[in-house]
Amino acid sequence: MDVFFFFLVAGVTIIVLILKFDKKQAVKVNAVLRESRSIPPMFLLKSTEQKIAALKVTLRFDDVPQNMAAASTMANLYNNKNESLRLSKVQELKLLSAKYNNGQISIEAYNVKLDELLDMVQQHGSEFVLAS
Repeated sequence: MDVFFFFLVAGVTIIVLILKFDKKQAVKVNAVLRESRSIPPMFLLKSTEQKIAALKVTLRFDDVPQNMAAASTMANLYNNKNESLRLSKVQELKLLSAKYNNGQISIEAYNVKLDELLDMVQQHGSEFVLAS
């Protein structure tokens, strides 16, 4: 009879220890999940970076005049209609990036808007080439 009570107490003790360990692990997992909610998915970030790089190359992002006086002098280099279209798309990219950086839109919305902008830019891609 003593052996039965020994195994009964040992069994209950083991069950209590297992339940305590399980609860501790659940708390740890919940903490990790809570912290990871604020981190955007890695592949979505990489996709967004690639889209921005493609847009910058296509739009010749670095060719944007710093002010309107410079824009009027650069008009001789480009077809005016094409240049104004390019500048409007560059401005749209800057505005979109500013909204994302200020937290006004989520990364998912940012990625969708970049897709739309990239599609528009690719449709007019030949128009953004320097005039000879």
